[in-house]
Amino acid sequence: MRVTPAAAAVPVLLVLLVVLSWLSFRAIDPDAERYDRALKALDGFTMVEIALQRDVLSARAGMLRNYDPLVEQVNALQETLGRSRDNVSEDAAEAAAIDRLTTEAARQEELTEQFKSANALLQNSLAYFPLLTVRLAAWDRSGPAAAAVSTLAAAMMRLTLDTSPAVAREVADRLNELAAQPAAAGGAASLQALLAHGRLLHDLLPKTDGLLRELFAAPTKRELKTLRMMIQARQKTSRATAREFRLSLYFVSLLLLGLVVHVGLRLRSRALALRRRAAYEHVIAGISTRLIDIQPHELDSQIQQALGELAELVHADRAYIVMSCERVRINKWCREGITFPSDWPDRAPAVMARLGLTAEGALHIRSIDRLQPGTDKDRLVAAGVGSWACVSNMGKGGVSAVLGFDALPPRIITEAAELGLLRMALDAVTNAVRREHLEQERSRLERSLQQAR
Repeated sequence: MRVTPAAAAVPVLLVLLVVLSWLSFRAIDPDAERYDRALKALDGFTMVEIALQRDVLSARAGMLRNYDPLVEQVNALQETLGRSRDNVSEDAAEAAAIDRLTTEAARQEELTEQFKSANALLQNSLAYFPLLTVRLAAWDRSGPAAAAVSTLAAAMMRLTLDTSPAVAREVADRLNELAAQPAAAGGAASLQALLAHGRLLHDLLPKTDGLLRELFAAPTKRELKTLRMMIQARQKTSRATAREFRLSLYFVSLLLLGLVVHVGLRLRSRALALRRRAAYEHVIAGISTRLIDIQPHELDSQIQQALGELAELVHADRAYIVMSCERVRINKWCREGITFPSDWPDRAPAVMARLGLTAEGALHIRSIDRLQPGTDKDRLVAAGVGSWACVSNMGKGGVSAVLGFDALPPRIITEAAELGLLRMALDAVTNAVRREHLEQERSRLERSLQQAR
């Protein structure tokens, strides 16, 4: 069963629609939002870490009343890490980077807890130490202990600003020197309290500053940078892939549009061909009907009318039928203002035979100028033919006929599929001529029989 081009294009259209749908989904870049969320989570981690370090410094300076902000920020770090883990890809390198960052965040949480414990004691001692020094200085203004307390207070002040080993040793020396001094009357308890808080500050200040340095030196920034670069690289690759899919989508859309236009044009061409075929069949049916029971004296006029209808149908300027039986019979039609040369269409059958017919006995030359130079081309040019179409017919009774159409300016007279329909018109005319010939033969035989009688 023959499949028309339009029907064959339907599976191709379905395949293109499936490909178009797939490309549309891939061109959306479904990973873009996930990568954006991952980067946003990393930005949140950075902001929370900065806030944590700021509040730790505020706590160290005694400006933070409680440690609730530190707890909230540690919890926020864990939350942002969870969001980051949920939004990164399943790549092993990214998972390893998240694990390292989680380890560093846990280390930050541990250091923060240690800092909170040490800083609570530190702030308490820092609050009591100045009060005790003032009280001891008031009880023993001119005694040896007063000078030792003042020296210790100055050394402790330096230690709060510089917790280097040299300053810490100086504070230890001042504490030992004060401990060796006799206590003033009523100041023994205050002296012991001052020494206790001093020794605690001597231990806590370097320890607390060490915790701060370790907290700020945690390699989270390096791990964050590594993870961010991984995500950004994959985001760039995802965007490039989506861009390629969008380009593919564009080209497939153009291909689909071209195919739809092609199918539409083919369907339109087929519809026009069917319409033209229906018009041909209608005209030929009318010609055949009129020629069935025609009287001999009306034959020429009906053939002339048929030639005019067929010429109008194929947009030809001249039309003719050349038949050879016992004698050559020529019927011609031409538009107003157009004439036939003296030897045309008499030579049409010979020219047609030399140029070569198709298997269906048809010939269609769209432009005489394209013919190879020769006698036949010269004759066609001399006859004023620009485009030429003709069909031939050989009858059983020896009647050969040619139905020809001339277009003076070169143009397409008819399509190859329509030449077969013109054969039907030629058959109708030749059958009518054959009937006329048989009728004439019958009349001649009747006259001969009458003479014999």
